[in-house]
Amino acid sequence: MIDTSATAALPTSPAPIIELQAVSKSYREAGRSHVVLDRIDLRVERGELVVLLGKSGSGKSTLLNLLAGIDHPDSGSVAVAGTEITGLSERERTIFRRRHIGFVFQFFNLLPTLTVLENLLLPLELEGRIGGRDRNRCLEMLAAVGLAERAASFPDRLSGGERQRIAVARSLVHQPKLIVADEPTGNLDVDTGREVIELLDRLTRQTGRTLFMATHSREVIGVADRIITIEHGGLVELERAESP
Repeated sequence: MIDTSATAALPTSPAPIIELQAVSKSYREAGRSHVVLDRIDLRVERGELVVLLGKSGSGKSTLLNLLAGIDHPDSGSVAVAGTEITGLSERERTIFRRRHIGFVFQFFNLLPTLTVLENLLLPLELEGRIGGRDRNRCLEMLAAVGLAERAASFPDRLSGGERQRIAVARSLVHQPKLIVADEPTGNLDVDTGREVIELLDRLTRQTGRTLFMATHSREVIGVADRIITIEHGGLVELERAESP
């Protein structure tokens, strides 16, 4: 059980940021069981940038959902930042996710009725953190992504690239240990997507975060420390010469 108080802290042991042991996940389709992940093992150290490649339907989103505690494996264990989230209740996983994981999605997921600044403040408000220091941190993050002047704007007034930069800032504002990105360039043109990837790479490394990114974009490969693909329900780590 995790401490759900406002002062709960991550373990200080040198555990990897991600550790999966013999994790399996399957779904029922047309009356049959479809195995997506078959007893996979994975270890990701703190500060790494790991790219997960794979075709649509290969299991990338399933793996991300398991890492985030959104979904539960059929068997095996999933540990993030030293906490085995497979042993937590749904409420505990939600609290853990809010505190320790940041998300960047393909379609931005910004709330249209909130200003840019209010969108950044939302993860902090969910944790009861809404003081002057937190507001200043949000403004600092906006400056870091080059959009300080858009704090009072609404998302529909921004370009796709600007919205994704806001999403990157939001993923970092509560100082999570792990950033999970699901096709963060999938809704952007090539040049804008490259800018967003460079921004993610720079900010996560500057702040010592770990980035785990699922994508099919070739532009991401150049910034990765490790490249992994899903093949027939298993994980295969690629050498750079093997990458597509």
